[in-house]
Amino acid sequence: MMANRRALLIGIGASLLVGGGASRLVQAAAPGSWVLYVSAADCRVCRTWEVDHKDAFVRGLQKNGIGFRTVTVSSLRDVREDAAWPADLKWVRDAYANIRGTPWFFVISGHSIQMAANSTDMWRTKLLPLAA
Repeated sequence: MMANRRALLIGIGASLLVGGGASRLVQAAAPGSWVLYVSAADCRVCRTWEVDHKDAFVRGLQKNGIGFRTVTVSSLRDVREDAAWPADLKWVRDAYANIRGTPWFFVISGHSIQMAANSTDMWRTKLLPLAA
C-alpha cells in the first residue's frame, strides 16, 4: 500500500522539529552561510512577505550567524535581468537556468547553493527554520 505523501512529509517535518532537526539545519547552514532573496519591483507576493516576515526572518538569521542579501529585479517576468544582478551573484542566477517568477530564496555556503525555494510557501517550510 502506498503511503499518503502529504502525511509522510508532515511526519518527517514533525520528527525533524521534535528531534532538533531545526537546530541541525542551522548548524549545517552556519558559519559563513547566507540567504539570497530574489525579489521583483512588481511582485505583490514579495511586498507582502517583506512587510510581514522579512525583518523577523533576518533578525533570526543574524542571531544564528547567517547573512542575508537581496537582489531586486525590475519585473517578475525577467528574473534573469542582467543589470539587476551584482557580478558576484550572477553565478547563482546562472546555476538555475529556468529561474522564473519571484520570490526566490537561496541558502548559500561558499560558492555552493545548499537549498533553494521559489515561493513563500517553500520559504516557510524550507528556510524559516534557519531563523528559529
